[in-house]
Amino acid sequence: MRRRTHVLAAVGVAALLVLAGCAGGPTESPTATADAPGQSTDRTPATPASDSTIRVAGSGSADAEPNQAVVRVAVVAVGPDAATARQRLAENTSRMRTALSEIGIGEDRITTRRYDIYQDRRRPREEGAEPRVQYRASHDFEITVTDPDRVGEVIDTSVRNGASEINDVSFTLSTERRRQLQQRARSAAMADARAKARALAADANLTVTGVRVIRTTSRGVPRYADAGAGGAMTETPVATAAPPSDLESGPVTVTTTVEVVYEAAPESNATG
Repeated sequence: MRRRTHVLAAVGVAALLVLAGCAGGPTESPTATADAPGQSTDRTPATPASDSTIRVAGSGSADAEPNQAVVRVAVVAVGPDAATARQRLAENTSRMRTALSEIGIGEDRITTRRYDIYQDRRRPREEGAEPRVQYRASHDFEITVTDPDRVGEVIDTSVRNGASEINDVSFTLSTERRRQLQQRARSAAMADARAKARALAADANLTVTGVRVIRTTSRGVPRYADAGAGGAMTETPVATAAPPSDLESGPVTVTTTVEVVYEAAPESNATG
């Protein structure tokens, strides 16, 4: 009996060794295959991305003739008291709006920028006399003109019908035209940035492999034209026989600057 027990124990140990060998074999074989020289495997980890970066700034611009103008005018009235000044201002304002409407400038194109009534104390002409007090009321407007060629007509109509001051005129772009120019300027700025990055990479024996960061800034540079009055006060209407106002506009430029961070790698790595 004791001898039979020893034999069974030996058989059990041999069986366990065989099972252990079967369990360990598949675990080790893929590693050996991946490490074997001259063999390829899909389990080989990809080459990590390069930490080299190139930071450049590119600029681009696009020009276009203005298709819109903004005329800033002011209606001013004075009176011995605030009520009188306000009433005169309202009459002049109404007359100007009506005249602009008759030439096709709708109410939606005329917006208020400032409204003010204040006491104006002027120095007396004689020494020791009381200062002369009067009230001054003003209403500033911004008139949007969709046809820049009609700016002179708008100015003349405004001044003949109650406007006392022409503050300035700006030739600019409509929203849609400005977006088109911004797109063109951004494309030019990116092309400039790419050219700079590739030139720098070539000097450092690198190749541009991708883009990491892009930042953009845009700004429009409208051309301004002097309306002639320069904000000066005109108490009397312009004579009908006076020559019409004629303003020349130049191109409007939209400029965009981009800051781009490119990823780069050595030329040998990029080729492989």
